[in-house]
Amino acid sequence: MSANNVILAINLPDDLFPILGVAATLTWFAAIIVWSIRRKFGKTKTCKATVVNKQINETFSKYSGNGKEYRYYVTFRMNGKRRSFAVSQFSYSGYRIGETGTLKYKADRLIDFR
Repeated sequence: MSANNVILAINLPDDLFPILGVAATLTWFAAIIVWSIRRKFGKTKTCKATVVNKQINETFSKYSGNGKEYRYYVTFRMNGKRRSFAVSQFSYSGYRIGETGTLKYKADRLIDFR
């Protein structure tokens, strides 16, 4: 056999795909745990902000009486960036576009705006 005719054979174990599946699942669970810890124990941030948009998203829901579910969002501009937060229907009605105040939030949760 000459040096130009070398065949390289790689033998992969038969159980490689189940191992990769377990690794992917563990990675997914680790990401969820990290996200939960950051959401619960993360730093509360406070800054000046302005309400720039309000939005209501309507989706289908087989669990509600009329088949529709509504989600309420308020978008703030702070430090040149925009950030949206999900709010309750009650708080949604209290926000006015153009209103300026101090925004207090932690991760993706709005804590207070005055």
